[in-house]
Order: sequence, then C-alpha cells, then structure tokens
Amino acid sequence: MTDRTKGTYGLRGDGSGEKLPLIKDAGKKVLALLIALTLWFVANLQHDVEKYISIDINYTNLPKGLIIVNNPPEKLNIRVRGPRSQLSPVSASDMVFTVDLSNMTTGTSMFEIRTDQIVPPRDVQVTAVSPSEINLDVDRLAQKKVSVEPVIEPPDTGFEITGSAQVTPESVVIRGPEKLLKRIKSVGTDPVSLKGEKSKFTIEVAIRSPYGLVEITGGKTVKVTVDISEKIMEKEFNNLDINFVNFNGLKYETDESIVTELAFEGPFSIINNLNSKDIELYVDGSGIRNSGGGKTHKLTVSVDYPHKDVLRLTKLSPKTIDVKTN
Repeated sequence: MTDRTKGTYGLRGDGSGEKLPLIKDAGKKVLALLIALTLWFVANLQHDVEKYISIDINYTNLPKGLIIVNNPPEKLNIRVRGPRSQLSPVSASDMVFTVDLSNMTTGTSMFEIRTDQIVPPRDVQVTAVSPSEINLDVDRLAQKKVSVEPVIEPPDTGFEITGSAQVTPESVVIRGPEKLLKRIKSVGTDPVSLKGEKSKFTIEVAIRSPYGLVEITGGKTVKVTVDISEKIMEKEFNNLDINFVNFNGLKYETDESIVTELAFEGPFSIINNLNSKDIELYVDGSGIRNSGGGKTHKLTVSVDYPHKDVLRLTKLSPKTIDVKTN
C-alpha cells in the first residue's frame, strides 16, 4: 500500500524513485507561466486605446471696451489615443484650450480648431476635436441712462390706482453691448403686488435688466409709491314701486304707467351691497288733506336709502307725480 501511494502522488511504483511527468520541473513551469503573464500584462498596457474627454475653453485677452455678444461654447470635446498606461489617468484637468482674443474687433470672427493646437500629456495624441470652429460676435461696450418703469399688478376688486406710480430714482444707468442698448428705452422692476392694499404705500423692489448681457450700474433697487383708493361706482335700479303715505283714507288716483328709474354713486364696498330692498320710494299726501275733490296735486317723489352720508342719488325719475283727488 505504501508503494502504491507513493506512485500515485509523486514516485513511480516500481521503486525507482523517478518523479512523474506531471510535477517534473514544476518550478520551471511556474516561472514560465509568470513570465508569460507579465509579458501579456505589459503588452496590454502598451496597447493603444482611445478615450473621449471634455476640456475647458479659455477665452483670454479680450481688448478693453469690447464684449462677446453671442454664447460661444465653454467646452471642447476631444478624442485622444495612446497607451492604456498613459491614457487611463488622463482627465479634463490635464488639458485646456485657450483662445487668444487680443486681435479681436467688433463684428463676427471665426476661429478654426485643429488637433495640433491642443497639447496633450506625453505619449498621448489628440485625434479628433468637436466643435472644429468657434464663431464669436463681438460688440462695443457702452452705457446709457434710461427710465425705470415699475411693473404694477392689478389691485383688489373694487380698488384702483390713483394717478401714476412714483419711482425713486426715476432713472438708472445701464451698461452692455451697444447694439442691445439702442433697443432699450426703459427697464422694469420686480412685480409690485397690490393684494390687500387699500391706501397709499411705498415698497422697495429690484430693477430687472431686459437682457442678460446688460448690467444695471449703481443701485439695483428703487422705491415705488402707489396710491390705492376705493372705486366710486354707480348702480341703477328700475321699476321700483312707489308707496303713497299719509293719505288717511283720502281717495285719489294716479297714472299707473309710471316707470321709475334711480341711480346711486358711492364707494364700491357699499354700493355693491345696495339692493332694491334697501330703497323706498314714496309720496307724502299729508299736504292735500281737506283740499277738496277733483283737484290734481303735483307731489314730490322722495327716496329713503341707507348710507346717505356716503351714497349720492344721481338719478331719479319721475321727480314728481300727479295725484288727482276724488
């Protein structure tokens, strides 16, 4: 049993002591395998691969008094190629593309971008770039004085703005591209809310430039004063009945075709709630007592209504009624 076991795991069973082929020169075979793996790994690291990177575009040396009007790209997409060992650690921070604007003048200019204009890390090659050109629109930087027009939201129902809103200061200086400034006559503000306001008030609001390239110089806010008052409204009533009072059993007759028309004027909050039940039309017959029959009397139509100190009767028809006694 012992000899058979040795033959199975390393020695021949005939007692010769010779090693089996499976483990013969095992050290050399392991060394060869390690060398092969190392060579494969080194060759793989040196194998060229490609990678896409987005790098920053740096615009420099724009002459004083000029401004870029359009929105040129801020990033440049490039494709780089090189050994894997060199390319793997490469990132956007390793490269930047600079556009020198020292020779710029007003108008539109085009800059061509070539792969040889970008300096990559060692052993790395730039093979493609996008975009391949950059267009710049440059204008002269200018400033002008314009008025401030506040943006006023509508007041609550029944209220109105009295006069014009007052702005302090009334004008500001703006700065930006000359072409844009020529279009601007005034600048606005943040909306001024009148919700809940019932009288004159003042609020400080921010000024808003109509274009992103146009800057408000100096103070960025103004004070806006708005005078709010309640609307004076008119309300009409038609075909209200006329009451005849103090006739004390006196027999009389009137024209039954009379059509009554009334109108009141007053603050919205009061007149809006005024209805026909609040109004009484009447003629007083106390002045024709014992005056005898067959006589026609012209009696004044009187009106009784609430809030007489605030509401004003602007229309009354008829103002008198002919009453004939029998």
